Amino acid sequence: MSIITDTTKKEAIDILLVDDRMENLVALESVLESETYHLIKVTSGDQALRYLLDHEPACILMDIQMPELDGYATTKLIRSNERTREIPIIFVTAISQDKRNVHQGYQHGAVDYIYKPYDPYILKAKVAVFAELARKNRRVLEVEKQLRIAEKREREQQITLLEIKGLRRSQLEQKRYLDLVEGINHGIVWSADLESLAISFVSPSAESILGFPVEHWFTENSFFIDRTHPDDRKKVLDAFRWLKTRGKDIDLDHRFISANGKEVWVHTGLRLGQNETGLEVRGLSVDIGKIKEAEEVLIENKKHSDFLSEASVLLSKSLDLDKVVPQIAHHVVPKISDWFCLCLAKTKPFLFAHSDPDKVRVMQEYISEAKPDGVSKPMHIPLLTPEHIEALVQDERHRANLQKLNLKSAMLIPLISHDHVYGMMMFMNSESGHRFTTSDFATVLDLTRRFTMAFDNANFYQQAQDAIKVRDEFLSVASHELKTPLTPLKLQIQILLRSIGMNKPTDLRPEKVRKMLEGSDRQIKRIDHLVDELLDIARINNSGRLQMKAEDFDLVELIAEVLDRFSGQFESSKCTVTTDLPEHLPVHWDRFRTEQVFINLLTNAIKYGHGKPIHVSSNSLGADVMFSIRDHGIGIAKEDQERIFKRFERAVSGKHFSGLGLGLYIVTQIVDAHHGGIQVFSEPDSGATFTVTQPRQFLDKVEVRVQQSELPPL
Repeated sequence: MSIITDTTKKEAIDILLVDDRMENLVALESVLESETYHLIKVTSGDQALRYLLDHEPACILMDIQMPELDGYATTKLIRSNERTREIPIIFVTAISQDKRNVHQGYQHGAVDYIYKPYDPYILKAKVAVFAELARKNRRVLEVEKQLRIAEKREREQQITLLEIKGLRRSQLEQKRYLDLVEGINHGIVWSADLESLAISFVSPSAESILGFPVEHWFTENSFFIDRTHPDDRKKVLDAFRWLKTRGKDIDLDHRFISANGKEVWVHTGLRLGQNETGLEVRGLSVDIGKIKEAEEVLIENKKHSDFLSEASVLLSKSLDLDKVVPQIAHHVVPKISDWFCLCLAKTKPFLFAHSDPDKVRVMQEYISEAKPDGVSKPMHIPLLTPEHIEALVQDERHRANLQKLNLKSAMLIPLISHDHVYGMMMFMNSESGHRFTTSDFATVLDLTRRFTMAFDNANFYQQAQDAIKVRDEFLSVASHELKTPLTPLKLQIQILLRSIGMNKPTDLRPEKVRKMLEGSDRQIKRIDHLVDELLDIARINNSGRLQMKAEDFDLVELIAEVLDRFSGQFESSKCTVTTDLPEHLPVHWDRFRTEQVFINLLTNAIKYGHGKPIHVSSNSLGADVMFSIRDHGIGIAKEDQERIFKRFERAVSGKHFSGLGLGLYIVTQIVDAHHGGIQVFSEPDSGATFTVTQPRQFLDKVEVRVQQSELPPL
């Protein structure tokens, strides 16, 4: 078991990596390596269980196929333990993506499934979610700890108040009182005149809490009121009046301004007391700064959590972001910022949101003229300085507009997914004067992540719709193309059957029967060609492989054989064929696939150059060999020359030329499998030249992988 630790990074989150293959662990480590993570690598389920006896990581990335104790069994044992039951487990596996395996994983307690090879960005994003959840849980535990400390202090305060109430005036009791007061270091015990509020006593702890020397409390008139925060003075004076008029004890929270100008939250308890001259105010002001900080964290976290939950609901309502984005904009303002701006890379003008329509018009005018550049990484600017503003100014008009906006603080977040930049989000404060905090920044980062996922989902949905459209169009074309040769074939067979049934020898003359059978044979060959194309596509689509078996043969001899076989088609299409071939051209290729490439290109030349000459050439280019087919037909527009090599694509409408749009795609896959390339040179109405170039030698028995991402399901 190898454990990666760094004692200097106390905030790092533990991530447990479980895989019996060290190279897989190293790969995961390279993807997830970060100062914010402790990556613990173990090579078996037993080691993982031993680690979990004393540790609780944020999440577990677990391989399924491990010897002895596999991923399913390990997960089951983890889920059976009360302490480790809630730890998120993500299966990282290379086994089949069959739904039954996925369901089995979820039944054993996995929260997610990631297949190898995985996308590093998706893996990092999923792990980051659980790491952030662990951090938030850690902060909640810290807040609970502070609350327990505060409760302890409150009990101490109550004990102190009880002790103060029980003190007597005797000298012995006074000494005991002073000893008790001096022992309170987290609160200030004081007394003041009921009428003038002049301080008559203050405990030594006052100096350590507020920073003022104790003598200032006595020498400065109205010290208590003058050092109270201006926003809390009325509340404090009202409490004194309540005590004076009603004589009942009262408690309140308020702020002092310390000697260094900082705010200090205290909880003050007031009661009436009797001294030698009459009534006085006796108080205990306990420092509750930590409690207030904890309360603010809880309030802020709840506000941001509610905000993100509502934003997620809005984003989940529809994949039409044109409807959702304005709702998000008005959800942001004014909950997060005074201003919200969304700039999409392919959309103008920018989308703005602000409660004042006039200010929106000013911002739109400035942005439309200023044309600001996008940002490549998130930016948090708590206070916009004059230097920041000046950097945005292009002329005096812009300066005047920016002065009207009175911007104070800003956050700029790019919308990036898988190296694709969707745009940028801007959050700005002006009239509220609020400076964006790190908590605000974390919230908008989370919002932009969810926004980016929404953009991805919308794109994936559109791609799925496009794929379905392509599939439906292909099925329509395929059914039409298959029926086209079947119709004359069926008609010829019916004529023969009718002639045999009616016993008409004149209709069964050998010449006529042979002509009908030759026509039927052509239609059968056409059907056979279409089926072969569909089978090749099915093989690529189902397994992602083309089976290649190389052998030695003469390319010139293969070309001659094919040209001789197609002589009848040349005659019927009125195409003359010329060649420029060497005497011999030995190669080590897959003969069957090479013949398939040549026939597909030759068939296209006959189809699109009907009645016009065709030229076939081949030559040796050092370690490479090339062959080309040139027609003088309708040609291909430049904008279509890349598209025609894709599946189901044709340069011209299927209404004028038959075909499934698969021939050139299959040709491309075969040429790529030979580590070669294919090029087309063409101009409309000037014919087209297809040139194939491949290495002369090709490795025997090679399985060539085809990118599955290029193959939407049929």
